[in-house]
Amino acid sequence: MSKTESNQLEIKVIVINYDPIIKSEGKKLHEVCRWNDPKILTDGYIADLKECSGGYVQFKVVDWIDVNAFPIKMDGFLYTEETYMECVREWKGWHEPDAIDYKAIIKDFRLDERVEKREIDEVWLFGPPFTGMWESTMAGGSAYFCNSSPVPDVNCSRIFIMMGFNYERGVGEMLEDFCHRTESIMWHVYGSWEPKETHAWNRFTLYDKIAPGKSACGNTHFAPNSTSDYDWGNKTMVMSSCDDWLNYPNLTGKKRLVNCEEWGNGDIREHHKWWLRHLPKAPGKTDGKLNNWWNYIVDFNSYPESR
Repeated sequence: MSKTESNQLEIKVIVINYDPIIKSEGKKLHEVCRWNDPKILTDGYIADLKECSGGYVQFKVVDWIDVNAFPIKMDGFLYTEETYMECVREWKGWHEPDAIDYKAIIKDFRLDERVEKREIDEVWLFGPPFTGMWESTMAGGSAYFCNSSPVPDVNCSRIFIMMGFNYERGVGEMLEDFCHRTESIMWHVYGSWEPKETHAWNRFTLYDKIAPGKSACGNTHFAPNSTSDYDWGNKTMVMSSCDDWLNYPNLTGKKRLVNCEEWGNGDIREHHKWWLRHLPKAPGKTDGKLNNWWNYIVDFNSYPESR
């Protein structure tokens, strides 16, 4: 993690891509199954987060490892080409329990050592469906819940995040993983997350269903006017203070009517970009917390409240 001359935050990433060559086809798994190219997904994800952070967050892939195998499960199970492709053809029969062995991955690629030496800051894992990865998980000495329980007993003084991406899905789902990571970290920073106006994070995530007339930006699953999970295409107009959060911490309380036309009419990627663009990114502090929440989300080791 470092600041560039133009005051941008550079985050060094290692990508570990489980995309085995299917020998019977002579192609990688994502090609055989007509799923997305992980490199194209990576480029889109990096570009979106740079845009949404106002150019501040610069993820840089410093190492890319293509793994010609499936990742090992917690119970030691390992798919072969034959067993996995049979599941794909039938779309059933997947191994249970599904969970991936994070500690084996950390050991095999010396991830704890590389984080400790500051060669890398975080880890992005790509894999096919039913790989058993969490959307995000945290490891290291003071790791805490990050949309999943932390990986236990990882000997590293710095905490680090391991993102889990499924290349059957798109950039929108990758952003959803990042949004849930954001929720977990900001919950940790502020110490609570509930539908009350007690602090900035709580106020930012209010939506009309749980706080009638007090809607702000909502959360990953709920837009300001959503009535259920993933209801990003709702055309109902509600009053929201979402614009006001672009001026944080100088909030005026001003509201206006909004609906799904603001965030892409139900498109997952557009909604998540809209939500991320509204995250505060101003200099200074308010009530002891940074006004630029992106620092907590990607540079969490640098601040006691996000460690």
